[in-house]
Amino acid sequence: MADGPGQSIGSDVGPSGDLAGKTILFVNSGSKKKEFTLATAKSLGLNIVLVNKTCTWQKKYVSTFIQADTYVHNEVISKLQEFLKKGKIDGAVTFWEDDVPLLAKICAEFSWVGPSIETAEKARNKYLMREAFVNGNVPSPRHHLITPNGNGGAAALRAAIEHVGFPAVIKPCWGSDSEFVIKVSNEKEAKEAFDYVMKNAVPKFNPIFKYNNSQFVFEEYMSGPEVNVESLTQKGDTRVISVSDKMPMDEPYFLERGDYMPSRYSGEMLGMIKEVVRAAHRAIGVQNSVSHTEVKITPRGPKVVEIAVRMGGDYLWEWVKTVWDVDLVEQALRIALSLPMNYEQAPQPNCYLTGKYFIPEHSGVLTNIRIPQGTTALPYVKTLKLNKHIGDPILVPPLGFENIGWLVTSGQSQVESERDLDSVFDDIKMTVLRFSPTSSIGQTMRKSPLWPAGYRSSDIIRGAKIEKIRLISEEQLPKLHVGVLCNLFENANGDAPVEKDLMNIGKHIQVALESKGHKVSFFDMNEDPLPIAKIMESKVDIVFNVCERINDSSLLEPHSAALLDMLGIPYTGSNPQTLALCIDKIRMKKLLHFHDIPTPKWDYVYDIHDELDDELRFPLIVKPANADNSIGITNDSVVTDTEGLYRQLNKIVVDEGRPALVEEYIEGDEYDVSILGNEDDIIVLPLSRSMFDDMPPGFWHIYPFDAKWGGKGEETAYDKIKVERPAKISKRLASLITEIALDTYNILDAHDYGRVEIRVDSEGNPYVIELNPNPSIDNGDCVPRCAELIGIDYATFIEKILWFAIKRYKGKPPYFHLRTSTNI
Repeated sequence: MADGPGQSIGSDVGPSGDLAGKTILFVNSGSKKKEFTLATAKSLGLNIVLVNKTCTWQKKYVSTFIQADTYVHNEVISKLQEFLKKGKIDGAVTFWEDDVPLLAKICAEFSWVGPSIETAEKARNKYLMREAFVNGNVPSPRHHLITPNGNGGAAALRAAIEHVGFPAVIKPCWGSDSEFVIKVSNEKEAKEAFDYVMKNAVPKFNPIFKYNNSQFVFEEYMSGPEVNVESLTQKGDTRVISVSDKMPMDEPYFLERGDYMPSRYSGEMLGMIKEVVRAAHRAIGVQNSVSHTEVKITPRGPKVVEIAVRMGGDYLWEWVKTVWDVDLVEQALRIALSLPMNYEQAPQPNCYLTGKYFIPEHSGVLTNIRIPQGTTALPYVKTLKLNKHIGDPILVPPLGFENIGWLVTSGQSQVESERDLDSVFDDIKMTVLRFSPTSSIGQTMRKSPLWPAGYRSSDIIRGAKIEKIRLISEEQLPKLHVGVLCNLFENANGDAPVEKDLMNIGKHIQVALESKGHKVSFFDMNEDPLPIAKIMESKVDIVFNVCERINDSSLLEPHSAALLDMLGIPYTGSNPQTLALCIDKIRMKKLLHFHDIPTPKWDYVYDIHDELDDELRFPLIVKPANADNSIGITNDSVVTDTEGLYRQLNKIVVDEGRPALVEEYIEGDEYDVSILGNEDDIIVLPLSRSMFDDMPPGFWHIYPFDAKWGGKGEETAYDKIKVERPAKISKRLASLITEIALDTYNILDAHDYGRVEIRVDSEGNPYVIELNPNPSIDNGDCVPRCAELIGIDYATFIEKILWFAIKRYKGKPPYFHLRTSTNI
């Protein structure tokens, strides 16, 4: 299948000779599936400089990392110029298709060997490639450029149809991996396909479409089998190394299904394939590059589908090395470094390989993989590669163009290899669950395969986060990637006790989750700008939401949950409506009153001139109606006369500009009822009781701001408050308090955990003061302390909240947790 043995330059030249010690620039490492390119370069003794946006798994191979966005070409070149003032680079290479144009610009800028800017553009822009083929007399399909210009591009599409006819293929000028390449057979399908690609072939789906500018090629559909051709070109001399056959693709999409190497073609046809490939190289000006060309064997002979001036993807590097003894990575590096190629190609194939991709019939969540024991130990199984894991979304046309992985088998003949692959492939079982029946995702009726033109893959991926949570087994909580949404305060100290507490909560939750084996990413909502991009890029499974401030305001706390809902990320705690409702004490009181939940008599004031209910009886307590953490509550908040009442109202309504809640003061013990869970799956923890009998005269029996946050390290009157856990009270009273708290929790639609504050007067009458959704759960706070009473340590307590949140998402339609409660 090859053009000959190539140049052999002796045993003293090679990895330990002319490559060792040279420095090669890698322009983008690509995804981890391209790790072998870096590993090969390092094994050959090369020093590797990597220019990339990130450097994580690549660190063990890279000598120098230059951080830059490879889609911003000027930034990359500028940083390379700075590096080269002190450092040295001998050549540059990329194995990532998106970055071929950037490689060309770099090579031109620094006089390194590589594709020219014109060649790179023709190789990436399919329209320019087609034009070059026409000018170079390369057999290729009729084609027409579609450039939308008003009217949604309808006129441009009509012109393309008139020029090309049917059947035809529509594809982006700039693209990769056959994304949005679609066969159409009539005008109706063409319009639907064009609408589909216009809306979906955008940078949000794949950054490569930054270059596309909504331009598409409409070209003649070529019938017949297709082959892959791997070549090496140095100084304009193209040598075909390998030809492999592609398995037939399912139309109208052109998703790769598998391959056979070597090709079944030989003799005259093989010669025609090689000649058309060389002609294609000449047409676009390939001089120094490894390349991958796709060719259709049509009834009129071979025609070039497209050519890429980079190495073929997935398993093709390994295949060429196995079958023909040629390492394409090594030879690509030698070409880039202006060193002669040194391969010695096998005169006959060493073996026959068959590879097939695992492609589900529909998009969904990968829920099960069954691989028979000993499969990978079978002598004919060459590779079993899985790109997806249990719980991952998998998107196939029209929603995406993914596969789960591939299987490769080896044999001494093509028949043997293919037979062995079929036997193993059929024994590997993979289950992809459609997005659940209670979800709208994946259930939309379609008039045709192309009908849901506006269906973005990002919607599916967001939905898949929730689907992954729904699929978690109740028997065992797996190790998850958990985000902690919290607030950090750089200057938090004794003078800022609330801020210090808010900061500690997130940090302690992180420690607790990590102690249970979960991966944790911390997101600080005090950052400017807000860490929205970090959250989106983190790929967390679920977020532990303990954010209480946004833009330094507690009134924006509900928006943190709303943000996570908009991003489609599951989270712990209550929804935005409940958080907003409970921070607005006036609305909360109205709802409790409507449902006959016992609560102290109350009224409210928005304006200092508002009239108050004259049936209210002193003493009264006056507090801000939209503050938390007892902010604005002091010993003076309890008033015994009209003068004191309006003094406090002026402080809140006039001075602070807040509405005020006025309610009758209830003398008696205070109970904290800590609740975990949702709906019928609820745990009410042992009650916590606060008793004020030992407090000195002059202090009202309440928890003002100073009781919670003031005088740390100093003895105060509030140190006399006696806290009893568990509360030693009658079963009857405990049951009554518990039931009222549960009703409050459910009426206000709290989720996962909460704390209800209840006062009981001297006659044993309970009164709900408020519900705290997402209450403080720092190590040592009331709720985790109550959990300790039943043997739940802090880390287990935090994980239990996580588990309650996960169960809440199970079997529910999207955003079910945002429904208006039937109790409201």
